[in-house]
Amino acid sequence: MSEQVQDVPTQTKHRSGLDLLDFFCQGWWPHALILLVLLACALPGFIALQPLDRDESRFVQATTQMFETGDFIRISFQDEPRNKKPIGIHWLQAATAGPLDGPETRTIQAFRIPSLLGAGLAALCVFQIGALLFNRRVGLLAGLAIACGLLLSTEAGIAKTDAALAGFTALAYLGLAKLRTLPLDKVTNWAPWALWVGLGMAALIKGPIGPLLVILSGVMLLVWERDFSWVKRALHWPSMLLAAAIVLPWYIAIWQATNGQFFFDAVGQDLAPKLAGQSENRSVPPGAHLLLSPVIFWPGSVLIPLALWTAWRDRKDVRVRFLLAWLVPGWLMFEAAPAKLAHYTLPVHGAVLLLGAVGLLSAGWHKAWLRWTSVVILGFGTLIMTALPLVLAQDVAEGAQNTATSASLAIGLAGIVALVMVIRQSRWAAGALIGSAVVASFAIKGLFVPSIPQLDLSQRVSAALVQEGLHPRLSPGRPGPLIGAGYQEPSLIFLTRSDSALSSVAAAVAAATPGVGIVVNADPQFEAPLIKGLAQKGLSVQWRGAPLAGLNYSKGDDVTLKIGEIVAAPKRIQASGPQR
Repeated sequence: MSEQVQDVPTQTKHRSGLDLLDFFCQGWWPHALILLVLLACALPGFIALQPLDRDESRFVQATTQMFETGDFIRISFQDEPRNKKPIGIHWLQAATAGPLDGPETRTIQAFRIPSLLGAGLAALCVFQIGALLFNRRVGLLAGLAIACGLLLSTEAGIAKTDAALAGFTALAYLGLAKLRTLPLDKVTNWAPWALWVGLGMAALIKGPIGPLLVILSGVMLLVWERDFSWVKRALHWPSMLLAAAIVLPWYIAIWQATNGQFFFDAVGQDLAPKLAGQSENRSVPPGAHLLLSPVIFWPGSVLIPLALWTAWRDRKDVRVRFLLAWLVPGWLMFEAAPAKLAHYTLPVHGAVLLLGAVGLLSAGWHKAWLRWTSVVILGFGTLIMTALPLVLAQDVAEGAQNTATSASLAIGLAGIVALVMVIRQSRWAAGALIGSAVVASFAIKGLFVPSIPQLDLSQRVSAALVQEGLHPRLSPGRPGPLIGAGYQEPSLIFLTRSDSALSSVAAAVAAATPGVGIVVNADPQFEAPLIKGLAQKGLSVQWRGAPLAGLNYSKGDDVTLKIGEIVAAPKRIQASGPQR
């Protein structure tokens, strides 16, 4: 298990490229380079994207309400309990948003910091696992591939659970890898701590998913190898007690606070429907994650064929067995589940990229069929990424065609340069691939998507409310809770106020008082009954500004929103008869 760079055989033809790789393998260079690449790919979206609907805004709104109520045990979205995921991500968001910007902050970037840190942890752990099992070359290539990969770098800029889960799950796998590489008579100080802290934090962030992945990997290794020696080293009571101390206090507290309802809802209304294909996410047949791989791994998708080749060729190697145990059970579990979203497989991406890096550095690239298969998959991913801005512009905003064309040209040019360098086996090929990922990130997440006003409807509404003096939180005097109907996206609630009454016409009418702001969908099915209900309460609407048109992308509906102020309805003057 040597960490020497020469551990994986190579050919002298590419000595110059390996010399460049070796330069960055020394000291702290790998850690710095991986984090720098991650920041370059993640920060454009982290900084520029508006609060996203619906998951991100639900998470940050629930965290915001914890500041408002002082209750950091129960999770709520407005008046509804949010009994889906555990508390971990909310505590992490509170730890960054509160000190940095105050408990009343609505600065979305402050809530995204835990995701960015989780992504950094994931990429660094992938590097460390590669260096531990093979050498620093393997670790650095895989760490860079996951850092610039589309999925991790995107999740790093979204304030929800997935990047943090990937980070702590990778930490657990790092501890497990170290425990398995130790001689029988030797113990280590940090390996069980990494394993159990990773498991504890993963359980506190997303319940059973992270621990289940590691357990399935352990079971596969035990069945495959029939070696229980590492299990004894893993049963390290001090670190196990720390994991229990991380998880159990909140689990006990939420049971007491909700009389166990949190667990019934989390299993019965969130987890079970996903397993049964009855969730809000449409049931998708097995194989969907595999079909998405050329895009979600991009540009690291060039390593996928090499990973498959290495997995088969070296399946008897104990190090490759570990990576297969990390990859196969989890991937099959995600493929078997009817509900599928692209980010589900993120915790096992590191195993794919490590296998691919081993194949690349062990002469796999010199096999013509393998090289051209990798080039085709990379080219397909590049084509999809190049077309993405044009497709979005056509479906979402026809007026954004010029910006979309510029973004697509930039991505296409960078992608072609990278493809040519990969085909020519240039020493700068890896740098060109990373460069194409950075260009795509800036073009799509940093420039194109933020430039489409139709996608930024909630922030435009919030800005219009401020301009009209009707914002329930930012305007002088705080007019009162925002009311409305026909547009109740979590991002608007987060940007305005937690007690905004947007869920229905009845709720809006009940909360209406003179002086509060109103946002209503101009569709007659929402506007007409709302106006009628207000009239019955002796109120009317004084419309302000021009209607705002945009896309409710959570539903795929074009909407036009009208903004106004609730005022007392003018009293009708009744005609009097002749005096007697």
